[in-house]
Amino acid sequence: MNNHQYYFMIQQFTLFSDFFMYEVFSRSKPAITLLARILTGKPDLVVKRWGMEVKKGLPFFRHVRYDLFVEDMEGNLYNFEIENGGRALGQRALFNLSVLVSHMLKPNEPFRVLNESWVVFLTRKDFMRRNEPFYTYEWFDRKWKRILHTKAHIRFVNGEYRGDDAIGKLMHDFHCTNPDDMFYDELREAVSYFKKEPEGVNAMCEIMREFERKSKNEGRREGRAEGRAKGRAEGRAQEREAIMRKLYAKGMDCPTIAEVTGQTIAKVETFFQKQALNKG
Repeated sequence: MNNHQYYFMIQQFTLFSDFFMYEVFSRSKPAITLLARILTGKPDLVVKRWGMEVKKGLPFFRHVRYDLFVEDMEGNLYNFEIENGGRALGQRALFNLSVLVSHMLKPNEPFRVLNESWVVFLTRKDFMRRNEPFYTYEWFDRKWKRILHTKAHIRFVNGEYRGDDAIGKLMHDFHCTNPDDMFYDELREAVSYFKKEPEGVNAMCEIMREFERKSKNEGRREGRAEGRAKGRAEGRAQEREAIMRKLYAKGMDCPTIAEVTGQTIAKVETFFQKQALNKG
């Protein structure tokens, strides 16, 4: 592709576009702060540090890669996921939260010093189909109607919501292709850099060019790997067929050959029927 084609594609991106979102939020603390405050409902939240595609986990167990990881000035931890799909959201949210909490205490620290932990999935579609701005899950005793206060929160934000409130305006901005149509200055400025400023547009073109280059290389590697795998499979098949012919020549019947070579009797019989036809 040429730069003109890249430029056209860039103009179609929204903040739901994975690597565009990554670049926008990577360079804009104001945009990160705005996102964190609105999605958690904490207007005074101050971001201390943040990272994109942050990998966390414990040795010998599955790791998780957070779209966006944030720590505020009070030591509370947040994981924000921009989600275009909808598979296993509950399980993934619980796993992300478990990993997040596991990194909050140092050895011998008491449990009472645990800070807040948040996992927020911003989903393109309405997670519960109730047209609510978000759905928050806490630990709840159904019999006594009481919440177990763990300081841990799971929230799914409805990307289809368009209410005249902070989340409604944020979701509107997440779907905008034109930054001039956005409500929030923080997002408008961050997105405009990559869509309108020559430096930002060139940087995004180069990112896309590199992404395309890597994709082609991976495709070639996969093709070569597939070719090698196919070659190995064909080699094993030829070796197995040679063994079958030798066993048959020694007077071994089809059921025994099938047992020795780990195949079904029907496959062995079909093989020798084809051999007979070829000879004929």
